[in-house]
Amino acid sequence: MLSFFTTLPDKGAVPATAARPVFILSFRQRDELAASVALAGWRAVAARRGEGLERRLAASGAAVVVIDARGAVTEGLEAARAIGGSVTAAGRAMLVLVSRNDAGALTDFYDAGATHFLASPMREIELVQALRFADRHARRVSGGWVSEAAAADPLGWRYDHAARSLQLTQALAGAVGLPGGTAPGRALAALDGDVRGLLRDALRRLEAHGTAAFAHDLAGVGRVVQHLQRDARSGRIHALVEPLGSVPDAGAALRDVFPRRSRSIAALAGDLSQALDRGEIEILFQPQVALDTGAIVGVEALSRWHHPRLGEVGAEALLAAAEHGGRSVPLSSYLQNRAFAAAARWPATLAHLRVAVNVAAADIAAPGFVDLLLDRIDTSGLARERVTIEVTEGALIENLAGAASELAVLREAGCRIAIDDFGTGYSSLAYLSALPIDYLKLDRALTRRIVAAPRDRVIVRGVIDMARSLGMAIIAEGVETADQRDALAAEGCAWYQGYLCAPPLDSVALARLVAG
Repeated sequence: MLSFFTTLPDKGAVPATAARPVFILSFRQRDELAASVALAGWRAVAARRGEGLERRLAASGAAVVVIDARGAVTEGLEAARAIGGSVTAAGRAMLVLVSRNDAGALTDFYDAGATHFLASPMREIELVQALRFADRHARRVSGGWVSEAAAADPLGWRYDHAARSLQLTQALAGAVGLPGGTAPGRALAALDGDVRGLLRDALRRLEAHGTAAFAHDLAGVGRVVQHLQRDARSGRIHALVEPLGSVPDAGAALRDVFPRRSRSIAALAGDLSQALDRGEIEILFQPQVALDTGAIVGVEALSRWHHPRLGEVGAEALLAAAEHGGRSVPLSSYLQNRAFAAAARWPATLAHLRVAVNVAAADIAAPGFVDLLLDRIDTSGLARERVTIEVTEGALIENLAGAASELAVLREAGCRIAIDDFGTGYSSLAYLSALPIDYLKLDRALTRRIVAAPRDRVIVRGVIDMARSLGMAIIAEGVETADQRDALAAEGCAWYQGYLCAPPLDSVALARLVAG
């Protein structure tokens, strides 16, 4: 288990050959790329987001930086330009991965400081050899040493039950005005009642799963999410307190500072059948909020795998493992049944909420898809009118006519249809004219840049105007700051979901939030 309080490396210079870390920034395939790098013998320090990139690179001590710009050329160039100076100054190597269609951008990457590149499709052996070349380049240029900056002091705490000891990091102690060695009882008494209740609920979930998280307002910091983990060996509880908007990728600070355990997709696929039988996969619900009123009007059902060896496995890796092992349909069935059953049991305070579930391409192509899905809804006791079916853009490409027919039947039965991740996939206008769509879900990549990138704001405005003309509404994903929310509202977006409101919650926490 990753421990937030593991001793950090000493400040100063670190031999590049000692731990041989490789820093990876991959916007689309972080887990898969990190697994390949780790299996080749390097220690992968991987990130999916560009925020705080230079600081995280310095803390990693890596001599080789990999920027995976496949399908994300604009983001990749921004990242390369942000760290190009420090890469050159420290004698590092920068390996850029691009799609073959984007090879024309290589000159820009070169100007930004890239030293090596690979164009996909690429074989794993080619990636391994490129890393070897880059590593040798870095050692030759730097003389075998790379400069490591001190990592920023994070907000966090550790509780040792056996010793009845609570330790706060200096940053957290300073933020809340409590000494680092504060007695647990005094620290708990300093919290208001709502936070104490949320913490107790999280600790109960921690007992069952080994990890938990909850969001609240922290005086002196603002809106935060606390990520709790239990060390299986020592029994200690470690918590990372994440200020929303500063490190949007949950757990990024932990993943980027400490060694990463490889999560092979093939190995996960082999574990998936037992995971379904053992009930290791949990259903959580992320609220969807009306921008005009601030009311929570719906939720998206999301999955989280509590792996007995690896800890928490996110939805992206879970779905990739299911696809790799040919178990996408059984997984969808399991997740949908769990989501519908949970929503059907909700108290009256949640009875007005719509419930969105995801379907994969394999689901739509499976014989009897519509009948099976409607039967799951009806068996659970949930009203069809409360269900939204979310389909990822790319899932419809191969059989648009067939998908249109299936989704039309679901819509006539009372369900609503949404296209997920709109704006960064194929973005085919044929979808909008051919399919019975109620909502477009704006991809989080556009949401994230709507404030800082004027061009992206123009794109968002165009998508919203187009959706309105076609009788569709927009749900923005990944909203993490008030500025993003306000910009979306100004452009006419109807709803949003993201950490600004809340992370994915279990039913108990959701009911508490709605009752507010």
